[in-house]
Amino acid sequence: MKKVNLLVVKAFIGPFLGTFFISMFLFLMLFLWKYIDDMVGKGLEWHVVARLLFFSLADLIPMALPLAVLLSSLMTFGNLSESYEMVALKASGVSIYRALAPAFAIICLLALITFYVSNIVIPKANLEAKSLLWDIRNKKPAFDLKEGIFYSGIEGYQIKVGKKDKDNETIRDVMIYENKPGYAELTITRAASGKMTLSDDKRLLYFTLNDGVRYEELVENANYNKRIPATTTYFKEQRMTFDLSDLDLKKTDKELFKGSAVMMNISELQDALDSTRKEMKKRNTATRDYLRPYYPNPKEIIQNTGVKDSPVLVNDTIINNFPKENRYSILEMALGSARNLKSIIESSAQQLEDIQSEERMFNIKWHEKFTLSFVLIVLFLLAAPLGTIIRKGGIGMPMVVSIIMFILYYVVNMIGIKMGKEGIVPAWIGAWLATFVLFPIGIFVLNRAANESAIFDKEKYQKLAEKILMLFRKKNEQQQN
Repeated sequence: MKKVNLLVVKAFIGPFLGTFFISMFLFLMLFLWKYIDDMVGKGLEWHVVARLLFFSLADLIPMALPLAVLLSSLMTFGNLSESYEMVALKASGVSIYRALAPAFAIICLLALITFYVSNIVIPKANLEAKSLLWDIRNKKPAFDLKEGIFYSGIEGYQIKVGKKDKDNETIRDVMIYENKPGYAELTITRAASGKMTLSDDKRLLYFTLNDGVRYEELVENANYNKRIPATTTYFKEQRMTFDLSDLDLKKTDKELFKGSAVMMNISELQDALDSTRKEMKKRNTATRDYLRPYYPNPKEIIQNTGVKDSPVLVNDTIINNFPKENRYSILEMALGSARNLKSIIESSAQQLEDIQSEERMFNIKWHEKFTLSFVLIVLFLLAAPLGTIIRKGGIGMPMVVSIIMFILYYVVNMIGIKMGKEGIVPAWIGAWLATFVLFPIGIFVLNRAANESAIFDKEKYQKLAEKILMLFRKKNEQQQN
């Protein structure tokens, strides 16, 4: 039995590791494709991009693991069946349950590791990745001065050069518009040539301009609106300094992102759930207290007024019981109170719906900490026996079948989460829907494989199709006769 265990473990570990890393790479490429526009042209250093990709890998695990388990299970037991090793095991008295046991033990261990990763690693990695991605998105483009185009990346300046020499330092036909925030004066500087250099820390840009002129408006002058005076200064050489620190990557406080459900572990999600439920109860109580005067309890009326019988009204329409000269003002007051009350109720209802939506999100994320681990076991119970039935190894057929099954799992999971978020079904049902749907299918396939049922036998389905066609032909012949 040790040899059987070793055979199955060796056959399973290789395909699983290979498919897992390939899946992670593919999903990482999709991540890059999605956010490439936010990173291009920002002048990011390599270690910043590497950090973003590294922390983003954790968020890709819930997608890559199910696909890797499906594909590796199909490949492993498809190869064993195709090479008749499964037949030899069955002939020696080893049942399919016993043959699947070593790989199943690996999947159970993987499920425990996945729970730890889902609860501890992924929230921390998401916090790092989301905060870093936010900083990258809000970073200004890197300094890139092009010929004939105004550059406005430095606040308060518009810079244009007619030509840059090959040394990337010598510039010609320079024009600089200076209009700093908070100042009304506009200053224009033109120069025939110059040199631009960066400080050692690349936070300051130095322009040394030659043979130029500087125009400066005098907005504060009393006769500005009449004569538009300006000072003109000619220079042989002038040095200007630009601060590039605003172009650096700014680090946002990570505490600002911790309120998101994807960045919480189980205990934090539980605290958030308790807080939202207390908030809902508090708002319900406040709304009822506000509406109480408009819908008084008869017992309270008796207690407060001492009147046990309701007042007798002369007319069925309440307004007719008041003097005619007061009716209009009474109706106006009633209409204003009704509108105000409606506005308050609608606002309270919307606030309550927002809190309930947040509570459903926290609830779903709480259950997802467990669902990923269980769904790996369910997918293995579905794919491994299916591989023994299909009896096709390699990458071709297992790849096609695993993609179809992964799409089925992904669609059902997304439908469940969507229904849970919108409150169509309880949040826990939405989070576990994919497991509930796939588990009976996996048990059915496992049972068919144990009984050596050829549910994928081509000849069987061909004969079934021929019988159906024969029935249709007989019906057509009877109708014609």
